[in-house]
Amino acid sequence: MGRTDVTRLIGLLTAATVAGASLVAGAEPGEAVTPAQTTLTTIPSDPYRLSDNGTFDTYGERIAGLETRVTQASAAEVFADANREARGLCHATGVTGATGFCWNSGDDGTPEWYPQGITASWDATGDGSYAGHRAILVSWYNTDDKGVRVSFVDYDDPAAPRYRHVLLVEPTSTDDFRAVNIHAGGLAWYGDHLYVVDTSRGIRVFDLRTVWRTEGDASKDRIGLGSDGRYYAHDYRYVVPQVGAYTQTGGCVRPPDSLDQPLCYSYLAVDRSTSPPSLLTGEYYDGVPGARLVRWLLDTDTGLLTVDSAGTVAADAAYRSPHTNLQGAVSHDDTFLMVRSRGRNTGGLLYRGQVGVASSSSALPIGPEDISYEADSGRAWTHTEYPGSRVVFSVPDAMG
Repeated sequence: MGRTDVTRLIGLLTAATVAGASLVAGAEPGEAVTPAQTTLTTIPSDPYRLSDNGTFDTYGERIAGLETRVTQASAAEVFADANREARGLCHATGVTGATGFCWNSGDDGTPEWYPQGITASWDATGDGSYAGHRAILVSWYNTDDKGVRVSFVDYDDPAAPRYRHVLLVEPTSTDDFRAVNIHAGGLAWYGDHLYVVDTSRGIRVFDLRTVWRTEGDASKDRIGLGSDGRYYAHDYRYVVPQVGAYTQTGGCVRPPDSLDQPLCYSYLAVDRSTSPPSLLTGEYYDGVPGARLVRWLLDTDTGLLTVDSAGTVAADAAYRSPHTNLQGAVSHDDTFLMVRSRGRNTGGLLYRGQVGVASSSSALPIGPEDISYEADSGRAWTHTEYPGSRVVFSVPDAMG
């Protein structure tokens, strides 16, 4: 049977089987198939590559021009200017020993913004603080094309967190910018850089050393350069501009017909246990198992992804999950935590597994999303997305 025929067979089996089908661990993409896998398996990482395509230079030129026109600020100023107070754990998590907080009532209930990605200062630095703060960042996407906002949560005092929303923007020229209209399903913070997944393309990069202050706007409609020569951001007072991007060739399909097809970038997390530290990206498949988890090494000198001699970012490792509907995944040492959602009426699940070992699971509340691991405390942090029941919380002893 030729490669094309096998690839077609894989696609048919995946679509037709309730439990899904998977390739044999370690097999070449498009070769043998076997009944649905029950454990996390390794797969070849060779097909997965990213490139910055000169975006860091392009955005660098635009940012240099804009910084002669905008009001510059800093991450430290954002934390100091926090204008919202979080509440204690106002919604039940069902997790024994959970810690965390709820957003204020307006953010808890808004149908216009949905929280998605989560990362924290323990991902960013070795000592777990950034700009003098212990902090949590959460991304939200807007339902009316007003972009992506990130909540900068000052978590110095867990009993009284304070936060402010900041809008992510993309420089379009040396004198203007626009909102970043993506789903922002995953967020990762390493050093000064904030990584945000762009589902079919790859990963967008922002630098927290570059923060701009913008004007208030009661209409909440203006973005970028206004007719009055001032800069606006849908009434958000701070923006962080995109500084680069890592993209793949071709868009993604969920699920793919074969493992060598482009990835979907649904979520990501930092793993500081690898040497060097790495990012783990993953896919969301609705009702179908087999999501690919892919590891990308970080350069500890630059805080960016490691580029090979060919000028590309080559995946360091890749895995395939037996679980469906994954919204987040993080790894530490040899253990993987994977978050599964099960709709608006059923609680989610947290899977704990290793390659070749059946996963255990524990209950999460309805609507769990991305995940971050705080190694010093052994807690995994996640959060829920649905209006009226949003909570940011930690799971103790998460890695077992």
